[in-house]
Amino acid sequence: MSVVRRYAGAELGEAAPGVALLTLSRPPVNALDAETYLGVADALDAAAGAPETRALVLTATGERAFSAGSDIGAFGDERDYERISVAGRRFFETLARLPVPVVGALNAPAVGGGAMIAAECDVLLAAPDAYFTIPELSLGVPGAGSHAKRLAPYFKVQRMLLLGERLTAEEALAFGTVLRIVARDELVAAAVGVAQEIAALDPDAVRAARAIFRAPESDAALAGYHAELDAAVRLVAARTGATRTTSS
Repeated sequence: MSVVRRYAGAELGEAAPGVALLTLSRPPVNALDAETYLGVADALDAAAGAPETRALVLTATGERAFSAGSDIGAFGDERDYERISVAGRRFFETLARLPVPVVGALNAPAVGGGAMIAAECDVLLAAPDAYFTIPELSLGVPGAGSHAKRLAPYFKVQRMLLLGERLTAEEALAFGTVLRIVARDELVAAAVGVAQEIAALDPDAVRAARAIFRAPESDAALAGYHAELDAAVRLVAARTGATRTTSS
């Protein structure tokens, strides 16, 4: 392993020749505020900018969550929401446009924005107790649905959105979303092995093929994500304004 570089919310190192390892690291559930969204985006840029990087493994610390998405504890008013939204846009645009393939190693549940991060990976491996869930509507904001369409059939995702259903690792395996389910203590090594298979291919051909394959869905997911953020900001602003009016 190379020297590990630390960013706000993440650690970046080399897992094998040609394979970078990016680990989300913001206990207890790897939820991201504005600073950490930007820090992880910087780490992604650094990994992609290294000429030796041919594939990236993306995982997280802890057992409670791969990522719980945006840190709702950082939301105060519409200004806080707007700051996190701007940082989130940069992060998800960076991840969507990353030129190297990403192998996701889901060590634990992928919740909300965490499910979105998983949806941007090219290949997914999951721990047995990992699952995907979209709790945004229970929090009173839209979100994650546009990316989650990649994870499961349409009506399953619709129920995840409206009814709070989980997509279990076993279901994801049956759908072909997850390549395999691996014990947590073997998960990163298995993901690195998959990334090495990708890294052994011609990198220029991989980048070209991947860009062509991903472009239509990436553009659609980002457009939907931007619309979700805009709607959420409007809702938060309206509620904050109503609260101020009521209390004045």
